Amino acid sequence: MFRHFLLAAGSMLLSRPATAQSARPELQDFTNQRIQHQKTLGLTLGGYALANLAIGSIAAGQTTGETTYFHRMNVYWNLVNLGIAGAGLLGSRKKPGANETVGDAVRKHESMKQILLFNAGLDVAYVVGGAYLRERAETRPDQADQLRGYGKSIMMQGGFLLAFDLVNYIIFKKRGDKQERLLLSSGPSGVGLVWSVR
Repeated sequence: MFRHFLLAAGSMLLSRPATAQSARPELQDFTNQRIQHQKTLGLTLGGYALANLAIGSIAAGQTTGETTYFHRMNVYWNLVNLGIAGAGLLGSRKKPGANETVGDAVRKHESMKQILLFNAGLDVAYVVGGAYLRERAETRPDQADQLRGYGKSIMMQGGFLLAFDLVNYIIFKKRGDKQERLLLSSGPSGVGLVWSVR
């Protein structure tokens, strides 16, 4: 909460007419790199989802028992991944308006990092949930194949997404935070505010 206040205060100190801010090459570069990274996220997740859908659809019909359920869950899971990737790609197609300010760009950058961290927390929950399903298979012999197959799939998918979200968070932070500090430290008038946000 306090961090958001400081970021907002910093962007207000830098406020100038929107056209003057949006004309700054540093701001344009910061925005373009964020949008390009979001496109890469969508394409990577979409490609992963399509591969899983193709393999899972074929394999589910050619296997039996636990393995069939594993591939079925991969298909179900990656239909959702494909929807998320598609929505992200559609969102990244919107060009930022000519009046995007430093404050807008900083808020979007910080928001993206928070989304990736939140998703990483969910991914841990998926892995734990998958392990729980596998554990339940021991007490439910009538559903053991299904529980083990679904559990293995959810653990695998959650593990992939955890790595995906953490790697992208690190990339966003390493590249974007440096640009963010430059934007906030030197406004168009030469005055700015820098506050290290971790």
